Amino acid sequence: MTMKLKHLMLPVIAVFLGTTFGFRVTARELEEPEKEVEAQIQAVIRAQSNEGYELAFPRTVSKLARGAQAPKTVRLYPKGEYSFVAVCDQRCDDVDLIIKDGDGNQVAADVAEYAIAVVNYRPPTEGSYQVNVKMNECSTDNCHFGLGVFLKSEG
Repeated sequence: MTMKLKHLMLPVIAVFLGTTFGFRVTARELEEPEKEVEAQIQAVIRAQSNEGYELAFPRTVSKLARGAQAPKTVRLYPKGEYSFVAVCDQRCDDVDLIIKDGDGNQVAADVAEYAIAVVNYRPPTEGSYQVNVKMNECSTDNCHFGLGVFLKSEG
């Protein structure tokens, strides 16, 4: 039982200190493009679930400058069938998704000119892979995007 309680100690101490000393943590209101991307990524999660996939890693919602890439490193296993999905807000016309192996070689990609990118991939070996979201076309200096990495359920 002691081992189960250890992981709760830090959050309990933080809550205690916050209430004792009057610290306030407030969540900021999401911007409209963030809300839009969050809604899209939640719809993707539901659609992927209907296809037998589960979210394998925490989803990402962030902002990215036009022409820039956002890398995310994930550990993949050869028995897994993965689906990677990137979406972007209404100011974005083209988001790409590029998967690279541990040596930096591109192993899969969706670089079509759409505001959504989907890559299905079954890695040949276990290892670290880099998932890159690239913001190709954005009508402003930056746009918001969402990324989901899904694993096909065993059942």
